[in-house]
Amino acid sequence: MSNEKNKSNIFGALILGLSIILITGQDKIDNFLEPNLIISLLVFTLLSYFSIKAYLTYKYLGIFMFASIFLLSPDVFSENKGELFPVTFIVFLIYFSIFLGKFLYKRWKSSL
Repeated sequence: MSNEKNKSNIFGALILGLSIILITGQDKIDNFLEPNLIISLLVFTLLSYFSIKAYLTYKYLGIFMFASIFLLSPDVFSENKGELFPVTFIVFLIYFSIFLGKFLYKRWKSSL
């Protein structure tokens, strides 16, 4: 039996990643095999997948994670090129630290 929930999350993340690339001004998609496009699609898809997973457990954090993905593109805020990247990094680090903390707590609690 396959996991249909995970497949829908991956498909949604792929659609969100592609739409983020198109929305943020990188509409120069002439060559689909360009390395920059493939790397951007992988990064935005992975971050979208984590924001979907966060939205299913923590609604506000998932929305904030998804909104922070738009800060990665240099075309959105052209005067702040690269200065807003730490915001996205910190937001995703918060999610991973919560996830790791819950995992360690469950492991510690089960070992008692």
